[in-house]
Amino acid sequence: MEQRKLNDQANSLVDLAKPEAKAQSADIQESATFQLDPRQRGMETQNIMYDMVSDLNEREENMEKRIAVLETKLEALLSNLQALPGLISQVISQQHRDFLEVQLQPYDKHSPERSQSASRRRSSSTAPPTSSESS
Repeated sequence: MEQRKLNDQANSLVDLAKPEAKAQSADIQESATFQLDPRQRGMETQNIMYDMVSDLNEREENMEKRIAVLETKLEALLSNLQALPGLISQVISQQHRDFLEVQLQPYDKHSPERSQSASRRRSSSTAPPTSSESS
């Protein structure tokens, strides 16, 4: 699969390089002082193509690494989002308990008799009935 990708990239680059090679050959033909034989031009084109394919492969590797990092971050974000409802529930429950404690504290402090009578009522309701209570 990867070999196929490389071949496709190389073919694409060859197609892109053809107009450039024609332009270069036209410039070379116009210049009487500098001439390359076809083998030298072919080697130069191959070197350029090799450099371009190498650059594309390097960029592809960098892109794959960046995508892998993004995937890792997305997975962490997803797990945090999945844990969020439970955490919100815990915080709300704790705040509710704290609120109730604060609300009940002044009530308990201002009426000590009431809390004592409530505790007496609780203890008498849980105690087994005596013979005088059952008749």
